[in-house]
Order: sequence, then structure tokens, then C-alpha cells
Amino acid sequence: MSFVHLIGTGGTIASRAETGGSTVADSADQILGTIGLPTRVSVEDVLHINSFHLTFKDLLTIHRAVAAACKNPDVSGVVITHGTDTMEETAFFLSLLHDFDKPVILTGAQRAADQPNTDGPENLRHAVVAAGSPQMRGAGVIIGFEAQFHAARYTRKRHTLATTTFSGGTRVAQLYDNYLLRLATPNPYPVLDAPDASFGALDIPIIDASPNSNAKLFYAALENNADAIVLQGVGAGNAPPTFTDAVKAAVAAQVPVVLSTRVPTGPVAAIYGNGGAVTLLEAGALSAGELNTYQVRILLAILVSQQLPVETFRDTFAAQTS
Repeated sequence: MSFVHLIGTGGTIASRAETGGSTVADSADQILGTIGLPTRVSVEDVLHINSFHLTFKDLLTIHRAVAAACKNPDVSGVVITHGTDTMEETAFFLSLLHDFDKPVILTGAQRAADQPNTDGPENLRHAVVAAGSPQMRGAGVIIGFEAQFHAARYTRKRHTLATTTFSGGTRVAQLYDNYLLRLATPNPYPVLDAPDASFGALDIPIIDASPNSNAKLFYAALENNADAIVLQGVGAGNAPPTFTDAVKAAVAAQVPVVLSTRVPTGPVAAIYGNGGAVTLLEAGALSAGELNTYQVRILLAILVSQQLPVETFRDTFAAQTS
């Protein structure tokens, strides 16, 4: 008999506010005990943290637990309880490495477990029902909240407090009570090799380009041996002209630079010169395409850890952002 495997990592869904400020308190098994399910569930806790504590090393821990569960022929799908703050990064990381037909669904809560209107148990129930459904085969890695299931790529947290906080990615399915309606299958992208332990030690800062900003922090990152840099521009990927020479310096030092935008939707586009995306891309920056700043940083980290030759690096990066 098949079953769903639940991986606990902490987050608000496992937190209690009774001590003054929500902190992780409950195990995944304790959360599961608050709901009734028609599906068999096995449980393991691999982390017990709020997701704003998450490290690259922790991402590897979660990936290894997911891969091990998916290799079990009796597991029909995997659910991960996770904090919402960095759920979009973890989900995207897992999606880049996921090479199984079994769905992986990340869920959590916006309200702590000891609040009377907590949303965690219902989100978890929905995620387990979906993960155990044959209809979710081939769906990939999903974020499930408020009975909606969105593909990891492009999904992001849109509101600090609202329970309907995630949107942006392909809406793959919708749950109505216990009736699951499959709506779409996300576009496939090449699966990447899992990074080794060196991934956990990478230093990849995000440098913001905004009015009155300069490149001092960019150069400081280079001086402090950053492994790569994400330059978050404005509009379609534009920045004050001072950043052009900074990008050239990074490229000359063989430090990859990716140009993203702070705008929630739409791609980086080569429209403007004199510091705009035309200039920055000509200087050697890579385009984030439509990936947001924080997801593209995850992709960048995986590729940097693999120490690929420059051209292979660029081609692999382009295949993931086109």
C-alpha cells in the first residue's frame, strides 16, 4: 500500500507564540496529529528551524531526504513542512534537481500553531491529499497553500501576513474539499546534478542598484572573495552607470554576475544603454530572464559549485532561464 512521506523542517506551521515571538516548537508528527487523513503518512524531521535561518547546507539536507523518499517504491509523493519566508528558494532548489515522477509539495502556515485561526493543519491536509493522488504524477515540485498548488518556478511570497500569500508560478492543481482538479503541467527544464558539500560554503551576495546607489558594496564583495554576485537592477534590468565597470571587473576576475530585476513580473530585457541592461549584458553579466532575484541566486549557486568551464556555465545557465 502506497503512502505519503512527510518531511518536517520547522517554520510557522510548527511554531508557537506563547513564549513571546513565534519560535519552532512542534515536530512534524505533532502537526500531523491535529488532522484526520484518508492517506497513510510516514514522518521524519530533518530540520527544526524558522526558514529565515536556512543555509545552503540545509538545502542539501532537505534534498537528500527528498531523494531518499522518492527512491522508495511505496512512496507515492512527498510533503515538506517549511517556513514561508524562504519557501520559494527551497522549492526552486529542489525543482532544479528533481528527477522523479513523484510530486513534492511544500506547505506551511502564516499563523502559528497555537493561534485559534491557524492555517497550518488545513494546508497540511490539502498537501497530503494532493501528494497521494495519482493525478499529481509528473507535477514536479509544488508550493501548496490555501488549496492551490503552484509550480516552484516563478512562485513567490506576495504578502507578509495574508494566508493566500503564494502566487506567480503555473497553477498546477486546485483542491475542492477532497476533490483534486489537475489544471496544468509545468514546462520541463533540464535536471541539474546535485551539488556537493562545497555548495554549503558559497558566498553569493545580492547587490541592489537603486537611486543614489553606487558600486562600493559590489567591489567590497569582490575584495572579500565572493564566489558570484547577483546585481538586482530596476525596471527591465537597469542600474546606474557606475556598475558597468564593476561588472567588467568581476568578469575579468572570473566571478559570475547575474543581472536580475526588482520588478515582480516580466523579464530582464536589453532596452537601455548607458548603464542599462544593454550595457551590463555587454559587460559580461548573465540575464536572470524571468527568474526573480532569489531564485536565480539558487541556480547560480548550484552552477558555481559545479565549477563548469565558462562556456558550459553560460550555456547551462541560459537553458534554465530561457
